[in-house]
Amino acid sequence: MNVRVYAALCCVLCTEPQVPVESMEFQNLKISDGFFCSGILKHHHGIATAGLTFRQSRQLSCLFETSETILLSSEVKVIRQNARLLVSGTASKDTERPHPEDLPAGDHITFVIQEPSLDILQHVDEDTDKLECKISRYFTDNTQILWPGIETRVDQLHLWFTGTIKHLADKFTLTVFLVQLSASKEVANQIPRDVSQGNAERFHLSGVFLVRTGPSLLQSGLNKDVLLSCAFSVDHDTDVTIKWVFQRKGAQKKVVFAYNGSTRQVEHKDKRAEMFLAEIPKGNASLLLRTVEVRDEGTYDCSVFVSSLFGTQTVQLEILEKPMVTLNTDVLSLVEGDEQKLICDISHFYPHDAEAQWLQEPKEQGMLPHVVNHVVFSSHRLNSDGTYSFSSYFLLKASLRDDGCRYTCRVEHQSLEYPIKKSLTVKVTESTLATWLLVVLLVLLAAFLLVMLSCFRPKAKTLLACKTFQFSQGMQFLA
Repeated sequence: MNVRVYAALCCVLCTEPQVPVESMEFQNLKISDGFFCSGILKHHHGIATAGLTFRQSRQLSCLFETSETILLSSEVKVIRQNARLLVSGTASKDTERPHPEDLPAGDHITFVIQEPSLDILQHVDEDTDKLECKISRYFTDNTQILWPGIETRVDQLHLWFTGTIKHLADKFTLTVFLVQLSASKEVANQIPRDVSQGNAERFHLSGVFLVRTGPSLLQSGLNKDVLLSCAFSVDHDTDVTIKWVFQRKGAQKKVVFAYNGSTRQVEHKDKRAEMFLAEIPKGNASLLLRTVEVRDEGTYDCSVFVSSLFGTQTVQLEILEKPMVTLNTDVLSLVEGDEQKLICDISHFYPHDAEAQWLQEPKEQGMLPHVVNHVVFSSHRLNSDGTYSFSSYFLLKASLRDDGCRYTCRVEHQSLEYPIKKSLTVKVTESTLATWLLVVLLVLLAAFLLVMLSCFRPKAKTLLACKTFQFSQGMQFLA
């Protein structure tokens, strides 16, 4: 059997036997005269992409999503179809692959980004199996979008689409505006045919404008500077207008920064918000928030306006402030029978939810700690900076069994990778009062025994003294 065929069969048997061999692509490493399979390229709806970056493969599995209103009803039906996004141009030298445009259409709607166009690949050059892609129609309500370099005709509308590519690990999100030229108005309002019937379509598009943000979720502590990443790219030199709009949960939206590209002026600016004005012509629309506070938590929309198009990306900012944990004492020395309140203060944390637990750690090695019962929690206190505080405490009645034990306050909060633990050691000694009472009791008992023994002596004086003692004891008892 041919070595290469044998290696291919081994790969199939070891990994994905349910996929036909003829539809697979293999990566082989040649060592001497043998081939060793390094893995089957992952298939997304029949597109082999695993182990390759978008720049190398120049193709990406997508979903094409559009909607239509059902007749005689207000119900909107969402239609999703398998699609693929191809980028024309010179293939990577690292791979010997057919040109994307030469691949058979199969049962996918194919969107080909052709030159001249934006260099999308420089913004999303990641492994294709880590990217999620969605393409949608961008309806213009039969209005022609005027765009430099694109010829307009009265009887024709350009087909517009948006493509959104998101990194599965939330490293970035990108939205690109795509246009197909010279479509009749009737075609522009049509929905692509259902490819499940074998009628795959191919659209040749140009990418003209994109907006990209970094992670969609940012977390920060108080009084730190936070950079909200936002970038854009346009296929021609033009002035852009940028707005950053903030919305706190349950509140109205408000503009925190607004830049007018035509006048090159800042129209609105919050005192702790900054943009890099000199970097805007280079595509930098990022926003810098200085010394963030609790009230800065919420969603931030980066909107970039170019001609009749505007792209928006959203960034969520969460405030996470770690709690400070203190005990009312570090070492506690008690006498048996004493009572002492042990207090654990959990202060200046955000958000509201935090858990505290008291544990008793036995002095014997290898013993599991016991959860302290009858613990009391104070209500949460709102601090002036928007953070929260509360206390956890219990009353300890000292016994000799507590001598050498450690009591630990364990605090959990979503800002912490590991719980905070604060401990104290209890030392318990016997009561000196009890010891003295015992000594006095023993002395009195000894004296009483001596007196009683002396009562049995035959001497008269002794008998008289004994009776006198007994008489005086009786009188004291009656008194």
